[in-house]
Amino acid sequence: MLLPGVVVAELGSSAVLLDTSSPTAAYLSPTALGWLQGRPPVAEHRDQHAHCFTQWRSAGLVAPDDTPDSPSDHDDLEVRAAECATLVRHPVLVVAMSDACGFCTQLTADLAANSPCLTGLDASVLLVDADGTRRLGRPLAEPTHQSLTRLGREAAPRGTPTAVLLTPDRPAAILTGFAEVSHALITLSGADPRATTVEAPTSCSVKIAAQPVDALVTTRVSGTHDNRDTHDNRGTHGTRLGIAVRGQEARRIVEDVTGGVREDGYTPVTLTVERPDTFYLLFRGGELLTRARTAADLCQALDAVLAGYAHYGSVEPGEIPLLCGAAVRDDEHAVLFPRTWVSDLVKRSRQLERAGWRLRPEPYTVLRPASDTPTLHLPDPDHSGQPGLAVTAVLTQTPESGGAPTRPRLLASLVNWIARPAATDAVHTLAASLHHLPVHTGTWEEALAHLTRATDANGATAGK
Repeated sequence: MLLPGVVVAELGSSAVLLDTSSPTAAYLSPTALGWLQGRPPVAEHRDQHAHCFTQWRSAGLVAPDDTPDSPSDHDDLEVRAAECATLVRHPVLVVAMSDACGFCTQLTADLAANSPCLTGLDASVLLVDADGTRRLGRPLAEPTHQSLTRLGREAAPRGTPTAVLLTPDRPAAILTGFAEVSHALITLSGADPRATTVEAPTSCSVKIAAQPVDALVTTRVSGTHDNRDTHDNRGTHGTRLGIAVRGQEARRIVEDVTGGVREDGYTPVTLTVERPDTFYLLFRGGELLTRARTAADLCQALDAVLAGYAHYGSVEPGEIPLLCGAAVRDDEHAVLFPRTWVSDLVKRSRQLERAGWRLRPEPYTVLRPASDTPTLHLPDPDHSGQPGLAVTAVLTQTPESGGAPTRPRLLASLVNWIARPAATDAVHTLAASLHHLPVHTGTWEEALAHLTRATDANGATAGK
């Protein structure tokens, strides 16, 4: 019934249903867990039972029912793509775009940053939106251009960005979503998508991506961010990572830190460095990782961020990478908080430092359970494979609706912080380790107020 890569991690009598390949999860109450395990619903719960399975299917967590699919517009797109494949004499990527799509905004920014690479592309890229079609790379005959523009418009109802890859003597391929389209662009440029960092933008990325950049610096971090699946297989190559810079001073600093090694091929923007006024700013997408007063501080933060990507690419057995922030208290203990709070807390890092807290700039918070207790620890930077500072609490956002959340529901949302792709064992270990950890809900403002007041040894810091 569960789709491949989907696991059920128990949280006492409840559980979380989680996709190990994408950030999708669902909380399972004891009743819903029983339904998933095959227990039939009582009469008064039949509608709720049907609703749950409909939601799980739509989220891609459980297999669809046996109802045969009716012909759809999707079938028509496949037929149209196959017809257009006979028109091309070199690879062509047709991308359906929309001005209202945040993923398309990031894709447009990535394409602009990679313009030198795309100028000599031995392929054509057509960007099709409501206002017209823009071509990158090799030219196309006008009749072919018009036919492929119509194909792009027909692909748009699947969501944006959606692309059709047409290659001579090969079946047409339909690609959906930012990551798949980015992987196709990387491949067309001659680079390896398995060894290139591609991170989907967040809602706050649009503002950062909207402004042009002066250069794109591509660096390699050690480790193997690529080639990981639910069985935790890893490749052997370093990972290409794109850093966009605004201003010559920012470019000089980034090239000094990365070594300034030239890398060919399309590279999506992962980090952005700029100095709009007093501070040097380091962004991951739209997430502010560092607000540095000096060039030396920026170098130190950028080194830590790149090391964090390298660590994530070569996570050791037993380590659990999370997409969340972490604050360390006087090198004694740490608390975790949601990624959505990172920018707001970084802007107030001086206030936190005066209270004894230091925000870690690393892009992933990698945890290691202790061997003899369920406590989660940050890794010890001086002793590989050993636990370091203990995590003593988790701060998280109060849900905007639905009343006060139960502890199992909160724990399910925290398990979903695990970075994807995730190893099945890591999901179960995280769920078991969170069971005894204090969880406090509130807003980031409430968390800041509590963190900057005297705190107890457990870091009890949020509103409830």
